[in-house]
Amino acid sequence: MDFLNRMIKVIDYLESHLTDRLDLQDLSNIICCNPYQFGRIFSYVTGIPLAEYVRKRRLSLAAAELAQGTSKVLDTAYKYGYSSPEAFARAFKEMHGISPREAAVFGAELKMYPRFAFQITIKGVESMEYKIVERDVIRGVGVTRKFGRFEPNRQLDDWKDQMGEVWLFWEEFLNEGANLILRDKYKLYREPFWQMGVSSTDSEGNLTVSIGAEDSGGNYPELTRFEIPASTWAVFSTQGSLNGGSHPVDALLTKIFSEWLPSSGYEQSMNYQIEVYGPGDTGRDDYQIELWIPVRLKQRRL
Repeated sequence: MDFLNRMIKVIDYLESHLTDRLDLQDLSNIICCNPYQFGRIFSYVTGIPLAEYVRKRRLSLAAAELAQGTSKVLDTAYKYGYSSPEAFARAFKEMHGISPREAAVFGAELKMYPRFAFQITIKGVESMEYKIVERDVIRGVGVTRKFGRFEPNRQLDDWKDQMGEVWLFWEEFLNEGANLILRDKYKLYREPFWQMGVSSTDSEGNLTVSIGAEDSGGNYPELTRFEIPASTWAVFSTQGSLNGGSHPVDALLTKIFSEWLPSSGYEQSMNYQIEVYGPGDTGRDDYQIELWIPVRLKQRRL
């Protein structure tokens, strides 16, 4: 119920800010996650990227206003966040099949994308296995890239396409040398982190991804060092093939924030997560992946 109520609050927030610049940090705070995690959770739960949902809702409301004959096209375009009437007209026609001016004609046929409504489905609850681990600063070595504000595109069928430039960064790492340097030249893949992908976001929702292995203190001129602050970590594992249409971590991440965190007595402590890819065949359905989430005990309210 707690997660359901939070998702309802997310939709309420979106509906009341459709004419404003959305604050991704405010939205992710409702779910108690970071902006990158919020994008993955929202897309996984709803089946549509946040940006696409907002775009369709804005164009639906814009069409309704134009059909009433009380709004000018230029005013409506600016109201719903378009920088020019031309950009508004292109987006409007893509959705409705007619121009904004044609929409103002009485009897014009328009499309309405309704706001999301959530229903409760009662089902047997699956147990979630986890462990709590204390770690000092984790020092890694590999490659790092900044992506700005990022959200998966759930309208595409395959998770690699959905992850877009983030997956291209992974593909570059796997196929263009850094992976082999870590594995064969320096032999850095080892427990507990093996090959790890570290995601972090800043206060503006900008995403940074580091891929590599735990640093052993050597000299690695071809690689970049990165650090993860000391923390308590909740460590979860999941199984699944990376050759399927969906990434196993997306379902696990949603379960953590919808089921485990609300009832565990913990909360996420900082805007990081670590995905750990161990040895084995990544195409097998029983391939093991770990997800590390930084946590702290919730403070009790008096």
